[in-house]
Amino acid sequence: MNFLSNIRNAFIANLIIVIFHIYIAFAVEGIDFLLIVLPVGLLITGAYYFRGKIGAALLTIPTIGYLLIVPDLFEAITNEGGDSEIGWGVYILVPFWLFTIILNIITVFSETKKSSKSS
Repeated sequence: MNFLSNIRNAFIANLIIVIFHIYIAFAVEGIDFLLIVLPVGLLITGAYYFRGKIGAALLTIPTIGYLLIVPDLFEAITNEGGDSEIGWGVYILVPFWLFTIILNIITVFSETKKSSKSS
């Protein structure tokens, strides 16, 4: 269970998502897309740097954002989304994203619990 509650692992998983979306910003969406991606990257970096309750709060913000797009993820994986550019990559991206959401939730609870014990 340590793997799932380690903020470093949550940071790495979220960083992979951010790096992928930086690529998407340059390759597909346009530079304006970075206005969404870079603040998420800063929140994740801040969560790793501060850890504890502050880190948990910072990690909660992108996790809530991820939860808001879960219906879109399921739509994409059932091919109703019509996003033909992604193709088979959706079968890698969606499970990884869902795993990252679960990892973030477990890490947030773990970091909050750790800092409660140390207080």
